[in-house]
Amino acid sequence: MRLGIIGCGAIGTFIAGKVDGGDVENIVLNSIYDVKVEKAYMLYSSLSRKPFVASDFSEFMKSDIDIVLEAASQEALKSYAFSIFDAEKDLVVMSAGALADDAFRESLFKYVKDKRRMLYIPSGAIAGLDALKALSNVKIKSARLVTRKPPSGLGSKSPEPEVLFRGSASDAAKLFPQNINVAIALGLAGDMLDKLEVVIIADPKVKSNEHKIEVKSEAGDLRIALKNLPFPENPRTSFLAALSCLEVLRSLGKNIVIGS
Repeated sequence: MRLGIIGCGAIGTFIAGKVDGGDVENIVLNSIYDVKVEKAYMLYSSLSRKPFVASDFSEFMKSDIDIVLEAASQEALKSYAFSIFDAEKDLVVMSAGALADDAFRESLFKYVKDKRRMLYIPSGAIAGLDALKALSNVKIKSARLVTRKPPSGLGSKSPEPEVLFRGSASDAAKLFPQNINVAIALGLAGDMLDKLEVVIIADPKVKSNEHKIEVKSEAGDLRIALKNLPFPENPRTSFLAALSCLEVLRSLGKNIVIGS
């Protein structure tokens, strides 16, 4: 399977390196694209098997690829997703926050089905999506996500813990597009976007990105706590998010898939 990557930042670079090193079975990296062309060429220079470097999106889409990894931004996903499916490519998205836009999400999901393509949304920086997908079959009474990050990852300069946001998952993803894609993945997995409360805290006392998930349902209660290390080069990106993307790509070449 021939992979194309849009976005040559922390996650795009990580995935490209893994594919280039032969760590992803049955996938080869054919093309890369970034609106900042110098970033694409920086990634290109680090790889042993040189992919095609596209100068623009149109050129990228003309390259020989089967599946696209979007690791750029919510704006990129909104701009390119429909064209990717029109070209009969499948898509892995990291900027799940774009799906907070109800009109865009509903239109995109319908388009994917009509085109009979595949849209993959990795779990990102959280865990438990398999359990949440199972719980979506019963009534979910309440759901809450508390995200606590170092101030540098949230643009805060407060010397004390500061609540930057409290509200819906959709609003959180719109206001913190580089930090809270997890809220949308969580809400979609449990079919509970309208019930999910999100709290975002900048805390100088923590060194990792922390997420606490609490869900109450007819089938029982779910509590998950994670402490994720950020990428050294980009404190807004969780290392676990990149690993979840890697696992999605690895699963494409497997005959046995564990978990829902």
